[in-house]
Amino acid sequence: MARVLGMCPTIDAPIKSKDGYLIRFRPKYGYLSSDQLSILADATSNFGSDFIELTSRANITMRGLQKQHLDQLSNFLKQEGIVNTAEKKENIANIIYSPFPSKNKKLAQKIINILEDNLDNIPKPHKKFGIAVDLGTVASLQRTNADLRIEIDKENRLLLRIDGSEHCIPVEPNTLIKKIETILNSAVATSNKTKDTRLINLIEDVDQIYSPDFKPRKQNFSPRLGRRFGGYMITVPGGKFSSYQLRKLALHVKGVAVTPWKSFFIDSLTRKPSLSFLSKNIDHDLSVGYCSGAPYCSQGVLDTSKVAKMVTAILKDKYKHKRSGANIHICGCLKNCGLSKQTSILINSSQGEKSISSRDDKFQYLASEISMELNK
Repeated sequence: MARVLGMCPTIDAPIKSKDGYLIRFRPKYGYLSSDQLSILADATSNFGSDFIELTSRANITMRGLQKQHLDQLSNFLKQEGIVNTAEKKENIANIIYSPFPSKNKKLAQKIINILEDNLDNIPKPHKKFGIAVDLGTVASLQRTNADLRIEIDKENRLLLRIDGSEHCIPVEPNTLIKKIETILNSAVATSNKTKDTRLINLIEDVDQIYSPDFKPRKQNFSPRLGRRFGGYMITVPGGKFSSYQLRKLALHVKGVAVTPWKSFFIDSLTRKPSLSFLSKNIDHDLSVGYCSGAPYCSQGVLDTSKVAKMVTAILKDKYKHKRSGANIHICGCLKNCGLSKQTSILINSSQGEKSISSRDDKFQYLASEISMELNK
C-alpha cells in the first residue's frame, strides 16, 4: 500500500518518511464539526505522532503512522465522515473551498455537494491537479494553487475558469460536471504527449471555449488572523495542532472550515476562543510556512520549524504591531514541497547552507535582512 518517497501522499497512498508513514487528506466539504475535531484528535494520538499539520492546499497531514494501521485509519476517517467515502488515490485529492460564508449559500452548498458526489467523474490530468471553489463573501483563492477555478462574477453568475486565463466559461450547476469532464478529458489526452502540467497549455483550441464577456470578481483579500466576514481566523505556529489542542478547540466551537493558509476559520464567531495556545492576532504565523523538514523528512537537511521560529522572531522585531505583507516559505531541501503562488520569499537548503531568495521585488530588502540574520 505504501508508495515510494517523492510521490504526493493521499489517504490511500501513504509515503514512507523518517518517522514512519504519512498521509494527507482533504476533509469532506472542507469542514470539521466539533465532534470530528475530537475524533481527529483521537486518531492522531492513537495512530500517529500526536499532531496534525494544515497545508497550503487546505489538506491535513498525519505522520508517524505504522504500516499495519494504515488501512484501519483510512477506513476510520471515512466512516466518521471526515473523509469522503468515495475518496481513493485515483481521484482528485485537491478541492479547495472558500472557508468564508457565501452571499448565495444555496448555490455554494449545491456546488459543494455536486463536487463531493462526483469525485469518480472528475478526470485527474496530473497527481497535483486541483480545483478552487471561490464562492465566499469575497474572492479569496485566486493566489492559491489550482488548475481549475469555480467562481462567480459581480452579478453572482456561476463561472468556470482555467488557471492562467482572464476569462471564464459560464455554467449552470446541472452542467458543471459535464463541462469539467470535457475540458479535462482534452487535457488528459494531451498530457500523454508532454511533460507540461499547466492545464491552459494542455487544451487544444483553448481560446474557443472562453467567453470574453465574463470575468470573475477581483481579489483584494489577503489572509490575516482575527475577525473576518462574521467569523474568526485562528491558527497555531506552523499550522501544527496537537491532539490536546484539537480537543480543547472542539469544546469552544461548533465546527471549523479548513483554509489554504494553514489556519481554521470559525463562522459566526465574533470573539476569539479563550485558548492560550492560539497565535495572537498580531503574530506573523500566517506569514511563515514550512514543510516538515529535518528530522522528520529523510531528505530534509534543514530543521524547518527551528528556522521558522527564527524568521518569526525577525519579523516580530522588525514589524512590531503590523504585518510585513510577505509570505515566507521554508523548505528542508531543494524539492520545495509546499511552495505556493503566494510565496514572496523562499528559504531552502541543499547541504546545510540556508539559501534565501526573493520571488517578489517588493521584498528583496527583507530577504537580504533575513539572509544576514540566519547566516550569522
